[in-house]
Amino acid sequence: MANPSRGLSRSTIKTSLLALSLGLLTACGGGGGGSGSSDPVDIVDPLPPSGDGPMTLSGDTSAMAGDSVGIVASFSEQGYQRFAWEQLSGPSVELPGNGTAGVSFDVPSSGNYSFRLTATDGEGNTLSDTFDLSVASNSVSTQVQFRADRAVSEGAEFSLRLNATKYVGTVNGWHFSQLSGPAATLEEDDSGQPVVFVTAPDVDGDTVLTFEATLETTAGNFSDIAYVVVQDRAQVTSEYFCDGDGEYCATDSPLNNMYSYRADSPYRDDLADCVFSNQLDDNNLCTLGRLPVIGMRSSAPSVDLIMQHVLVSHDWMGERFETFLNNLDPHSDFANLLRATTAVVISSDIRPSFYWSLTGAIYLDPDSLWLTAEERDVINEQPDYRAGFGSALNFVTPWRYVKNNNYVFDSYAVSQRYGRSLQDLEADLGSLLYHELAHANDVMPQSKLNSGLDSSDIFFNQAHSGAAVNESVSTINPLQSAELFALADVRYRGMEATAVQRAYTPEDIAGFFFPDSASDFYAYSTDYEDLAMLFEETMMSLRYGIQRDVAVTNKPANPTSADDYIVSQGQRNRIGSSLLRPRASSAVQGLLPEAWAEADAHLQQLNPMLMCAGEGWGQNLNPACEGNSGLLRFAAPLPSKAIPMPNEKPRHQHPPMWY
Repeated sequence: MANPSRGLSRSTIKTSLLALSLGLLTACGGGGGGSGSSDPVDIVDPLPPSGDGPMTLSGDTSAMAGDSVGIVASFSEQGYQRFAWEQLSGPSVELPGNGTAGVSFDVPSSGNYSFRLTATDGEGNTLSDTFDLSVASNSVSTQVQFRADRAVSEGAEFSLRLNATKYVGTVNGWHFSQLSGPAATLEEDDSGQPVVFVTAPDVDGDTVLTFEATLETTAGNFSDIAYVVVQDRAQVTSEYFCDGDGEYCATDSPLNNMYSYRADSPYRDDLADCVFSNQLDDNNLCTLGRLPVIGMRSSAPSVDLIMQHVLVSHDWMGERFETFLNNLDPHSDFANLLRATTAVVISSDIRPSFYWSLTGAIYLDPDSLWLTAEERDVINEQPDYRAGFGSALNFVTPWRYVKNNNYVFDSYAVSQRYGRSLQDLEADLGSLLYHELAHANDVMPQSKLNSGLDSSDIFFNQAHSGAAVNESVSTINPLQSAELFALADVRYRGMEATAVQRAYTPEDIAGFFFPDSASDFYAYSTDYEDLAMLFEETMMSLRYGIQRDVAVTNKPANPTSADDYIVSQGQRNRIGSSLLRPRASSAVQGLLPEAWAEADAHLQQLNPMLMCAGEGWGQNLNPACEGNSGLLRFAAPLPSKAIPMPNEKPRHQHPPMWY
């Protein structure tokens, strides 16, 4: 940890971002039958403007029922930050792009549609224009949609997906191409999905690009076009949010246009500059007088107060977060935990989620907030940068949340375009928030808030002016396995595995892990993650009655089901064991003292359960194998849902914090 008496050091900050610099995304080409290229396409003529003046609307002016339609806005002058779309006529459609300069939607039926966009700059000046669309009846046998039309920053990385609502014949493949605008870079998904990852070109002013996706079938080829407006932005100068040339960049991709969810927030003009700006540097870090910690404003913050600190890239993200707090926080856990933060940032280009003690904000991947397929369309599908970490290791350490011997989290294939209910967000977003807010309260616990903060100082200095909660928890039955500490660098930081590490068997790893006192393999990455995992699992058990499984399995070469992963050793309710229980109790006491007495009593009642060694990960959804033969065990009712492949990847990344 940095010496708090010396304040913020440039060299300390730059060094501390080394772990995050490993997150530079590199997409791979050669996706499922497609013919995309990793090379930029030839520069072609830009799309002709559809109007005159400072704002131009471009997009589909005609379509057939069931088509995916896009409208994007370009501006001759910079400075417009808020974009409000309104449907004026036609059958009602969902506009998940609201809040941005580009929207995409499916037209349900024939008719005449009309939309209005109102753009507002930082001074409150507005521009407004309308766009009309004529939709005809559909009688075709094959129809494809290329989703989703959008607005992006120059140099940004984003994804577009091809869907087929219906088709005849057999699919032979697909391909993607750019039709207009300065050359972008296209990379097809290498997992066999009809998705293309795009890197937007640099532009001198807002520029509209068009892309085409073509489905190739034995009955012919069928295409659709997506419109993308690339927005000109101020030059990147930040050492932290930078353009990828620096060794310690916090991100290699320019940031979305972000805005305060509440237009009337007293921090409307400060939120983006303080926590999500590509101009952020040592000289303009915000003081707590400019952007205070929520707990400085109230010890029992209301949802209305919290939402004044929310920064989003799309309206629906703020709406979902507000609805969650109003309807799915009956114990006020999240409201109380949010006291430790300066802001909540939700953006389509955040993946995975993290907390940053430089700004005091949590950064959420909206994959835990969407309810409709249309909302999910705008979330970037770029792969998690950690996907290949630890690929040389010969074991897997899967985890899952279960209740009544069934998975708590449903798996929704993007291609199937499922929706989900608000209740589905409870455990999904709840577990994510318990984890990220554990980080926030680790460095800014209630004891520190209650002692008073200096509003003339920056968050970082005030947060690190005393001991973090994890420092006391780590002294209780501390983690011992040197082997797992070293392996965590391989699995979670991308270090190269040694010959010894590559030779470890699942039995070796189980022998290191289960006699030790970590709740999850991820705990060995840092003391911060050790604390957050203890807190997350305890609160999920306390509030939702949800149990967590953790195991060590083999690593099958070509798995076809979850049962190809054979459990060497596993455990349910591990936090209830004698070594972990006092650690988990201390974590709650330090992070959320209001819940400590209840959590401590709950932990005393938890009984860890061993999984059935030698059986598959899926078979172990009902791990009560003691006293039962294998045949009798599997005479029990099968799980009500399909069992997904094991997952060992955390849904959050190492926060760019200082150790």
